[in-house]
Amino acid sequence: MKLSFIQILLAAIAGTYSYGNEVNAQELLNQKVTLSVEQKEIKTVLTMLEAKSGVKFVYSPKSLPVERLVSLSLQNKTVSEVLAELFKPDRISTKLIKDRIVLKIGSDAASTEINAPQASYQWTVTGTVTDESNLPLPGVSIAIKGTAKGTTTGVDGTYSLQLPEQAAVLVFSYVGFLPSEVSVTKSGTVNVSLKVDTKSLEEVVVVGYGTQKKSTLSGAVFQVSGDEALQGRATTNAAAALQGQVPGLTITRSSSRPGNEGTSISLRGGISVNAVSPMIVIDGIASYQWELSQINPNDIESISVLKDAAASIYGTRAAGGVILVTTKRGETGKVKVKYTGSAHLNYIGKRFPVASGQEWAQMNIIANTNDAVASGSENNWWLFTGEEYQRLANNEAFWRSDGKLRLDPTANQFDAVYGNTWGQNHNVSFSGGTDKIRTFTSLGFANDRSLVDVVYDGTKKYNFRTNLDYSVNKWIKTEANLSYDKRLISTPTRGVGEGIQDMFIFPLYNPAGNFYDAFGSNNLLAKLIEGGRINNTETFFRLAGKATIDMGFIRPLAGLSLTANANIKERNGIEIERGNQVTMYDWEGELGKPDNIFFQTKPNDLYVTNTNTRNLYNSYGGFLNYNKSLSGHNLSFLAGITSEMEQGDDLYAKRSYMASNDLDAINTGDATYDDNSGNSNAWALVSYLSRLNYDFKETLLLQVQYRRDGSSKLAPENRWADFVGAEAGLRLTQFKFMQNQRLIDNLKLRASYGELGSLSGIGNYDYVSGIGTGTTIFGTTPTQTQTAWVSGLSVRDRSWERVASTNLAVDFTLLQNRLSGSFDYFIRKNKGMLVKLVYPSTLGTGSPFTNDGHFVAKGFETMLAWQDRIGKDLRYNVGVTLSDAKTEVTKYNGSVAINAGTNSVVEGKPLNSIYVYRTNGFLQSEEEVTNYYNAHSGSGSFIPVNGTTNRLTPGSAAKVDMNKDGAITTDDLDYYGDANPHYTFGINLGLSYKGFDFTSFFQGVGQQYLVRTDKMSAPFRWSWTNQNRIFLGQTWSPDHTDAPFPVLTRNGSRNDWNYTKVNDYNVQNISYMRCKSMILGYTLPSPIIKKLGLDRLRLWVSGDNLFEFHNVKDGFDPESQAASGQGKVDVYSRTVSFGIDLGF
Repeated sequence: MKLSFIQILLAAIAGTYSYGNEVNAQELLNQKVTLSVEQKEIKTVLTMLEAKSGVKFVYSPKSLPVERLVSLSLQNKTVSEVLAELFKPDRISTKLIKDRIVLKIGSDAASTEINAPQASYQWTVTGTVTDESNLPLPGVSIAIKGTAKGTTTGVDGTYSLQLPEQAAVLVFSYVGFLPSEVSVTKSGTVNVSLKVDTKSLEEVVVVGYGTQKKSTLSGAVFQVSGDEALQGRATTNAAAALQGQVPGLTITRSSSRPGNEGTSISLRGGISVNAVSPMIVIDGIASYQWELSQINPNDIESISVLKDAAASIYGTRAAGGVILVTTKRGETGKVKVKYTGSAHLNYIGKRFPVASGQEWAQMNIIANTNDAVASGSENNWWLFTGEEYQRLANNEAFWRSDGKLRLDPTANQFDAVYGNTWGQNHNVSFSGGTDKIRTFTSLGFANDRSLVDVVYDGTKKYNFRTNLDYSVNKWIKTEANLSYDKRLISTPTRGVGEGIQDMFIFPLYNPAGNFYDAFGSNNLLAKLIEGGRINNTETFFRLAGKATIDMGFIRPLAGLSLTANANIKERNGIEIERGNQVTMYDWEGELGKPDNIFFQTKPNDLYVTNTNTRNLYNSYGGFLNYNKSLSGHNLSFLAGITSEMEQGDDLYAKRSYMASNDLDAINTGDATYDDNSGNSNAWALVSYLSRLNYDFKETLLLQVQYRRDGSSKLAPENRWADFVGAEAGLRLTQFKFMQNQRLIDNLKLRASYGELGSLSGIGNYDYVSGIGTGTTIFGTTPTQTQTAWVSGLSVRDRSWERVASTNLAVDFTLLQNRLSGSFDYFIRKNKGMLVKLVYPSTLGTGSPFTNDGHFVAKGFETMLAWQDRIGKDLRYNVGVTLSDAKTEVTKYNGSVAINAGTNSVVEGKPLNSIYVYRTNGFLQSEEEVTNYYNAHSGSGSFIPVNGTTNRLTPGSAAKVDMNKDGAITTDDLDYYGDANPHYTFGINLGLSYKGFDFTSFFQGVGQQYLVRTDKMSAPFRWSWTNQNRIFLGQTWSPDHTDAPFPVLTRNGSRNDWNYTKVNDYNVQNISYMRCKSMILGYTLPSPIIKKLGLDRLRLWVSGDNLFEFHNVKDGFDPESQAASGQGKVDVYSRTVSFGIDLGF
């Protein structure tokens, strides 16, 4: 019989028979029994002992190691002797309450201590047990080896133990630490320092629908601690903080702006031409990727990444892997309050590589001189005269000759807009409870800004969470999770990221302090301050409940449990965007002309848009778990059924010609220009799942799993799919031939194969024909007209993408657990990839997806970690992760046209293949130009026409005729490589000395080719924008014939030849290594903390993205893919944080 702690406590208070109980207890304990068991749990042995002796035992299963496996063979021994042997090396005390014996570890004044037959104690040993930081360890078990005699340390780590002989061996053991044996030969003091057992601390790993001991894990599962990976960082985006922490997990970001990071996640090189990110599961609830960035990082207990067949238990959405996030739960004991707060400074990392006004003018002068070679004239100035360019190049401010425009090359829009900003994070949590009820509650607030310091551009986050565990009785346990998150993102409507485009030659203000109206209204400051604002409010509500019944109260059903859960989450979003009239003035203070006013066609062309979104998700599940152990054979089985459904609604409304700059009420706009739309959709998924785990003495490991999914997104005849997976492992160090060596502590071989599914790119109703409806303004007199269109062809016979994943691996620990590591090799094959077939353009609508593509990814992951100590107080650790994946599209029946630059799909090549024109340097003279035209002007050649102002000149690229047909055409394109990141790595360093701790983390990419496109990728690619200053002094000239870039020119045809039609020198390897975080902390000594009434006080300072080493040659941040597409780019920030951790 087992009772909770509270029940035992109440019974103890009610007991009034202390002396008589002691006598009766001794009589019961003196009964003799014979008992023989092999690898049985202690709780089972106690049941057998009750049957043999008639003694009834009462105990708390949380305070006794009742699940420990023991083997005993005792003949005619007293119950006291059996108990001593059963719980060895723990010391057990008893107390009789009514007719039952209460068991507990330790002793008190009213207890009968259970020991082996007594001997005459001749001497005493005392001492203190501490950890490696010299902090006392309470509750350490100390046993005399070979006997049942022992004791435990007190709250200050001290102990005292009488010994029956002058020579003995003491065994010190404590959860989370390596046991230690010490020989003693005389009375005196024996102090012991225990080492942390890292294997024990990391023993349990979160896997799909449960947990598993790390020692028996056979799949490719990597787990990181939330406190270790996420705390002490300025970022509140958990996804961004994971960058480089997990081998094989690639995380990129397009910006460092809070709330607009553009985080992208992929695992092991991807598995499809369709973007397939890992499935996110938060506390058992399927979630979207953006939820990972919304959750409070301080609430996260652990993050597990399932990479191989282990993910197949999640079926159709696990093709890209699975990321399992587990939040913290309450701990038994008094309520502990923890506060973590920090303030952080954001400052500019790498500046934009934009030219100053002086540099811009110098580049124009050089280009004009070079272009005169083809035109025969040096009077080909654009926009300004040669004299005006020269004055700008001399850094001189002046009026144009017409007196209408003020030019100033010292104007600097960048410094006027960007600067240092501050942010803050605050988190408080409460954790505590009893054996009956435990709770964890947290509150969080964060406010962070981008580097735009003239107006607010940032995010505020509010987080609330409470996780409750309640045990109805010893058979029924329940859990409830409630969280509410709110995020407010506020940003200027215009101007953010546009500082890369504007030429720095116009003053921002006129003498009166008004915004100066330069041509084209290129006043970045005015756009940011008066151009309007986007306010986006998002709220997230999550409620989850779970109940588990342990069927052990029915003896034949021991080991069986039943679980049911229900989850609901709701997201609501309201985005209000306003575009305002920007008022600017000329130099004399007169109002700017209407056609020079920012983004408007008429003085009152203002607008407001409202976008409302709502998503409601609910899921239900029922599960059966069975666990059985017999003579070293351990078996566990899981079976379950789940159902999920989500409904989404959105509503969009817009009006222009608003009555005021200050009102967001959409009804104050002109109804003639209404633009309204709405959408509603839903999907559902039903799944059956099962998993069987078996191990023999934690040596031979086997696991199989099966899942059957049915999705509403597919036609009924193709709605269901089956997915299976199998894993096997072998722990070689469990064999006897490995027992007598000291080099290898653990050696495990792993292998797995599994199928996973994906419907990436498939809409909710693609299998049915649809008609889209809306309105469009037609006619010279604007009129809203109802319109309709075919939304796309329907295909009923398509099905899931099926990804077969194979994994071979080895895990090891060496040198007394100081060195640990793993190596995984994987192959992933997608033989049903969804692709869009090519149809004639006369079809009139988009082509549908079909399962007509094949894709393969192969790669490796490895990890090494070393931890050790120097002397008594200095501990250090080093960890390295490295991974790579090579992809290949082996079959693709879609479009196969190859273009210069990055191609997302080319059959027989990796994803994002780069094709270029190979070059043989630059043409060095007019003679070489003439010879080049003679050799490469064949039919179809796109070489600029000779004899015109567009012709090639010395310094132009000498493209290679790869197929030697006498013409430069697309047939000469050559494969260069791919734009995917390769050899991604992370480096962890840690150091602690007494109260000081230091950690640093570096992340990087060993190889990633990039072809930059659009405004800043080439000089004068766009005339009306600023230029990349990197090209100044780095282009070909008669005095610099070995320059890395071709001749500087404003001519469009030559720029197209030298840059747009991508050459090999346009590709760069943006490899880098960046210091992602560096943290220095100090924990105050215990005596000082106790005087302050605290349990813990730690002060720390940290830095994020402090510095980097990189190979980028065009001046941008190594993580930035910007200046491609629309040409906007955000400034990447560095951050220094100052924080405090309090516990009481």
